[in-house]
Amino acid sequence: MYGLPPDAQPAPSAPEARYLLAWTNDQVVGCCAVQPVGPEICELKRMFVSPVVRGQGVADMLLAEAEQLALRLGSRSMLLETGVRQPAAMRLYERAGYRRIANYPPHDQDPLSVCYEKALPARSSRVAPVE
Repeated sequence: MYGLPPDAQPAPSAPEARYLLAWTNDQVVGCCAVQPVGPEICELKRMFVSPVVRGQGVADMLLAEAEQLALRLGSRSMLLETGVRQPAAMRLYERAGYRRIANYPPHDQDPLSVCYEKALPARSSRVAPVE
């Protein structure tokens, strides 16, 4: 999509990143990572859904599970970066409540990057009633 050279590689995720996989019929059809990047802040990384299952809700489920994982890691907000040539991804994030923000490092110098943030709901401390 972006005309990168064939040997271009994304920066590796940090060792504390956690990975999610979406499966169907014993095949991986989607993935993403949740990486802590600061106090109470996680970043969604490497979101991908196979073209054969796009439009079937896999991305929505992965994103929701990534947010739950971020909450379990103690995060209160989720950041992410995508690109201007990925309008479907941008619609997904906006539909899920993410708002555009100024590009953060290292994406702040990339005119093709688009960054988003979402405040995550506070974790409930409710205890289920005992019967």
